[in-house]
Amino acid sequence: MLLDWPCCKKALHAPTTCEPCSPKKDASAYRISCIAVRTPLAKTAAYGPWSWQPRSVSSKGSSPQRCPPKVCGEPSNDSKPLGNAPSTGLPAPTRCTSKKNARDRLIAWASHQPAWAIGFQDEVWWSRFALPRLNAWQDAEHPVRLVEQSWKKGDPDPKALACYGVLWQEGTPEEPKREQMWLRFVTGRPVSAITTQFLEWCCQRLLKGGKTNWLLIWDNASWHKSQAVRIWIRQHNQQVKQTDTGVRILPFLLPTQSPWLNPIEPKWVHGKRNVVEADGLLSAKQLAERVCAYYGTPYESHLVIPEKVS
Repeated sequence: MLLDWPCCKKALHAPTTCEPCSPKKDASAYRISCIAVRTPLAKTAAYGPWSWQPRSVSSKGSSPQRCPPKVCGEPSNDSKPLGNAPSTGLPAPTRCTSKKNARDRLIAWASHQPAWAIGFQDEVWWSRFALPRLNAWQDAEHPVRLVEQSWKKGDPDPKALACYGVLWQEGTPEEPKREQMWLRFVTGRPVSAITTQFLEWCCQRLLKGGKTNWLLIWDNASWHKSQAVRIWIRQHNQQVKQTDTGVRILPFLLPTQSPWLNPIEPKWVHGKRNVVEADGLLSAKQLAERVCAYYGTPYESHLVIPEKVS
């Protein structure tokens, strides 16, 4: 089959070199050379949509024939296996897959160590005004609706509360138990100084429970991998090693933009659906107490950002 280009029709009768009309987007991407070869029709081989042979490089050093444009559905060179290894039909392992496998190996190893604790850490905002998506049974006489609330001038409470949380995993890797959660609300927003306070508070509680090591799994938030947090973790681990008391922290960063690898994420979604007020507005303290009651954790005082940081 021939392309419907004027220059290609002329090339069948006389040898000529021309360039087809190019689209307006990128003319260089479609620039080719059409060369007709005067050979008997029986000896002319068909090369895809082209009915003539590509010109080879001559001994005089002339430029080689450019390859014709790729036909739709033709396999790409990028999909071919590297080396002599057979193609398995599966995509090449990405960084996300390798990191997930590393996370699973660490969890499997720490699950068999009685002195190790496995915790998935994350932060979330609890809004007093935003309404989650809910499904409920209702009848025509008693409809169930969520009444949207608006902020009023003079309201002393913030519109939303930031919260640090950690989900602890117990049991075997095949049948993990993720039921216990620790929460601490924040007066302000998550920053590195608040992160170190929360880590210190968790280490104190783990030490009382007989744990000496903590496999900390969290995402790539800026207040997780900042220089201040990394320095604090390094100094904290050095102090634990020197004094032989405390809980050593082993942080593990999840791949970027992969919240499904952190099992605490669906816990936040279910919690927001269960603490919502259908036809009223909760104060900041009422919201915090309701959240802690839903997750079964005691309500602690809010973490405060130091003045030099804020």
